[in-house]
Amino acid sequence: MGFLRTLLALSVVLDHLGGGNADHLVGGRLAVQLFYVISGFLISYVLTATDHYQGATGKFYANRFLRLFPIYLAVAAMTLMAHVMSGGAFFRFYEALPFSAELFLVLSNIFIMGQDWLMFFGIEHSALAFTGSFARSEVPLYQGLLVPQAWTLGVEMSFYLVAPFVLRSPRRLLILLAASLALRAVLIAVGIGRSDPWTYRFFPTELALFLIGSLSHQVLLPRYKAWTQKAKRLPELGAAALFAYCLLHFSIGINPTVRDGLAVLIFAALLPLAFLFQSRHRLDKAIGELSYPIYICHSLVIMLFTWLFDEINLHQPMLFAALVITGCIGFSALLNGLIADPVERLRNRLRADAGGTDDNVLAPSAGVRRRPAAAAQPLGSIRRVP
Repeated sequence: MGFLRTLLALSVVLDHLGGGNADHLVGGRLAVQLFYVISGFLISYVLTATDHYQGATGKFYANRFLRLFPIYLAVAAMTLMAHVMSGGAFFRFYEALPFSAELFLVLSNIFIMGQDWLMFFGIEHSALAFTGSFARSEVPLYQGLLVPQAWTLGVEMSFYLVAPFVLRSPRRLLILLAASLALRAVLIAVGIGRSDPWTYRFFPTELALFLIGSLSHQVLLPRYKAWTQKAKRLPELGAAALFAYCLLHFSIGINPTVRDGLAVLIFAALLPLAFLFQSRHRLDKAIGELSYPIYICHSLVIMLFTWLFDEINLHQPMLFAALVITGCIGFSALLNGLIADPVERLRNRLRADAGGTDDNVLAPSAGVRRRPAAAAQPLGSIRRVP
């Protein structure tokens, strides 16, 4: 599963490079939505197949905080320093905003939560207003974000808030899944759900993707484990199929909306095999450790190389893309070594001695023990928590 997460992170990088790069791998928008599916799978595993968070919701939230914030805050601080050194155009942007918008941006830059909702607000008549789209604004508010792509973490954090109260109850899970899908259908029918930001930034509809991933864990993983006893190479075949799909996604000549829906179903169906593959191969886990820092740092890396190429008056798109990808990988390894690895020792103290797994779709893997296979029970057999 590690290689898969890093491929999706690189899909977002390529999309943000623009030009012909956007049509490589699975594209930026679908990559984000597939991250949601994977996150639902992994968080379901943590909350239902291990016992170190049973009755310890606060510990779960603390673990999530330590997973996301250290690297995010480090990259945000470095981006702030880069803007200071560049002459301060970023700060002059804030001068054109009303105080309410400035406060919204400052708080969301610090706490992440709210960055996704910022996409539904704009400036109208020099005042902060709910416009339904960031595009309908006198001043595009997203330009005030230090880590623009971190709005997806706001969506994911909303899922973390509800996950302990939903994923342990099959009834709640299925009810919320049906409600989320129904809401998406209604929004599409009235036309709102066909345009950004409602297509993939609205948590109530994106919740269905997290829950589909959770169902993949609770329903399919136990069955794949049983089948793997007879077909030993099944995890390798499933992981290879997902890898091939990431490379061939844009070659599938069908309606793009249908193609994206098909991708979600394929990933949900094969994720348990990628999960089992990672448990067998350390290299896969090592590759996955790069996914979260790549995702968080890539806008800063793109900005730095843009300034460099402008300074030397060089226009070489292929060289630019290669340097950005190489820079993201190298910078990510540095962030892991200096920040993520030391923080991991603190995170380990929060876990019960039952152990855990790589429980965030983008973050470095924990490398700790997992419970026996029998712990991951089918959906219908999970005991509900009152």
